[in-house]
Formats: sequence, C-alpha cells, structure tokens
Amino acid sequence: MFLLIKSYESVISQPLEQQLLLPALYDLKQQHSELQLVVRQGSNEHLAQQVADGSLDLALSINYGRPAVTPESQLTAVPIYHNQMVIGVSLLNSLSRLSQLPPSALTTLPILYYSPESLTFLLESFLASAPFIQNYEQIRRVLSAEQMHLLVTLNQALAFYPAGLVPTEHDEQVAYLPIADAAQQGYDIVALLKSNRSRPLIAKLVQRLKANAKSDE
Repeated sequence: MFLLIKSYESVISQPLEQQLLLPALYDLKQQHSELQLVVRQGSNEHLAQQVADGSLDLALSINYGRPAVTPESQLTAVPIYHNQMVIGVSLLNSLSRLSQLPPSALTTLPILYYSPESLTFLLESFLASAPFIQNYEQIRRVLSAEQMHLLVTLNQALAFYPAGLVPTEHDEQVAYLPIADAAQQGYDIVALLKSNRSRPLIAKLVQRLKANAKSDE
C-alpha cells in the first residue's frame, strides 16, 4: 500500500514537515506498518497538477495573498493550520527594536523568499499580500532556506517567515516582526485533495494533520 505525499517547497518546507507532516506520517505508519510512504517536494503549480492527475494522493500548500488553487480547480483545499506571516530582521538593524514594521520600513532592503523553482506562485502571493511594495524587483527568490537566513542574519536582506512554523523564540540574531497592516498577513496551510477521491487513509492523515496543528497553537 503506497501513499504519495508532496509538500510545498518554500521557506515553510522544513518546519512544515517537522511540526505538521512528520508526526502525522509517523502515526499513520505506526498504525499501518505495511504502508509505503513517498514524500517529495516541489512548486505549488507542479504539486497541484500532480494531485489533479492522480500521481499524488495529497499535497500541502499555502494560502497567502492568493488561494493555493483557483475556484475552477477540481481540487479541494482543506485548511490545516492558520497563523500570520512575519518579517525576519537582523538584530544588526535598528528596525529590529520596533514592535511591528511599518510598510515604509520594508523598502530599505531586498525582501527574500525561498523556492528552488522559478515559477511565479510564491512571488504573486507575496506581492498580493504586500500592495505597499511598488518595486517588484525588491522581492527576490533565493535557492535555499539556509542562504536566505544567512543574508537576513547579516543584515543584507529582510525575509518572509511563517509565524508558528519557525523556531523564533531561541534566535538571538534575528527578530521576527509583524507588518503593521496585519489584516493582509494571515496565511493558511492547506491539504490539496482530489475532490472526487475519498480514501479512509487520506481522511485519517488529514485528521492527524489538523490535530497536530491544533496542538501547536
């Protein structure tokens, strides 16, 4: 018995897997020892298509600024986890001493996000959530989460981080601050499923993901 899972690869990928996906899959494997799990990562565009054509059973994605799938899609997006996107600011930067960042403060440095693919879903999501950014070239993609965090720590850039899915409390080099217009900064982790597919194992996994997310709140 195989279960194919794909997680959305962005800044949230690693903590998403560690805090939400891995415990749920571990529980499922404990209950079904014969289960063979295949876990991959990729862009939102690719994973949505693969769930739609049946080559994946489930994918985790994000609703931030724009939905993970269009209303016309044959996929269902089941909400799993909700929180707020914050901006990472180096403690070398005087902005780190603020309690929240005014939009004008976000024009001082490049703003980074992590994605190994050059597709546009993440970029469009960040632009939709930050209409105060007029220079679209300011938002830049980097190829690894490690590179992104290094540049933020050294005060060469700012970056989007998902509150609740990054270990911010023990970071002594970066402050994680909300943007002043918090109304547009909420994000949801969603499970993408094929609407016409109902499988007990998938339903059990979704329930476990929701339970893990609730326990982390």
